[in-house]
Amino acid sequence: MKKTALILLFACIFFSSCKDNSIKYNGPDVINIVLREEFDLNASSQDPLSYHSDNERNVTVSPNGVIYGKNVGEANVTISNTEKQLSIPVIVSLFEEPTLKFGASTKEIKALYGEPKHNLGDSVYIYGSGQDWYSWAAWEMDFFFDDDHYYESNIYIRNDLELLLNKYLDENYFFNKILTDTIDGEERTLYIYLDNKNPNDAKVIVGKQYNAGPYKDILLVYAPSDALNIASRRK
Repeated sequence: MKKTALILLFACIFFSSCKDNSIKYNGPDVINIVLREEFDLNASSQDPLSYHSDNERNVTVSPNGVIYGKNVGEANVTISNTEKQLSIPVIVSLFEEPTLKFGASTKEIKALYGEPKHNLGDSVYIYGSGQDWYSWAAWEMDFFFDDDHYYESNIYIRNDLELLLNKYLDENYFFNKILTDTIDGEERTLYIYLDNKNPNDAKVIVGKQYNAGPYKDILLVYAPSDALNIASRRK
């Protein structure tokens, strides 16, 4: 009887020490989401998991492990069980910029963004638009192609986010100049930003236009730097 009890005690101790208390998480090392977006951490463990955000002003996390981008900024989300914990940085951006891989084919754009909601042949791909916004801050993102080569992208940002948008542009680009253009008899003003302080070294230009589209929102035009010379000749 004593021998049986010892065997059972040994088995209990052995299997307890061999228990896998690891946290299984297969997501990115750094999570990038946009404002008001949710992301399911999809973590698992043999023990119950708990979640914590060190900056709930920017990022909240539900008891089920779904994070939410509450404000633009950063936070660290911790996943923990009784023995282990894992911390993951989370960055909340105002919006997702279009890919800057100018020259990409329509096939490559589809690989990145899926099938467009609307398209004008293979010359314009439209994501978002109408009631189905691209994201909370951006209602539409368009890609323009010439002979199956991507040369420009437009993204429409809601106008009540002007202050946040200007802050984003000032932190990530360099203001260059103001250009005026006339299209179909209507004058258009573009505030030009570059990805380099020295215009000769710039590879990307971003043009900002107010009162654009059916919602009179803010239009951002992304194009390669040589488009700046074309726009300047139009002035």
